[in-house]
Amino acid sequence: MTGSEQRLRILLVEDDNHIGRVIELALGELGVPYEFVTVLSAEEGLELWEQQPFDLLLTDYNLRGMTGLKLVETLTERGSTAPTVLVTAYDSVEVRREARARKVSAYLSKPFFMDELVETVRGLLPQIGVHEVNGA
Repeated sequence: MTGSEQRLRILLVEDDNHIGRVIELALGELGVPYEFVTVLSAEEGLELWEQQPFDLLLTDYNLRGMTGLKLVETLTERGSTAPTVLVTAYDSVEVRREARARKVSAYLSKPFFMDELVETVRGLLPQIGVHEVNGA
């Protein structure tokens, strides 16, 4: 992504509206222009992604219907190479193993500090081709 008008497109798949809103507010600290879209299910996320791909996926593991890891797997099968961040309250060796197998870029166990999420996303920006504009 290049050009000053382009915005980083971030999709959050999180079935808890309160957590989604807190994450949305926290990402204001990224230091880059971005568009933030939240959906409540992996199926909604896939539908939006098909319409216009995103630069970054943030997804909860435990969702109604398809899991966050199944979402990552499906997007990868459809050609997506966007970095992914998986968050979960169900941290286990099995979930971590599955996340590695699906090449999840970052993994955060709930509860986590919002600063930790922002730093995790900020660390993925060079991979997306984005550089901070007001460096933190």
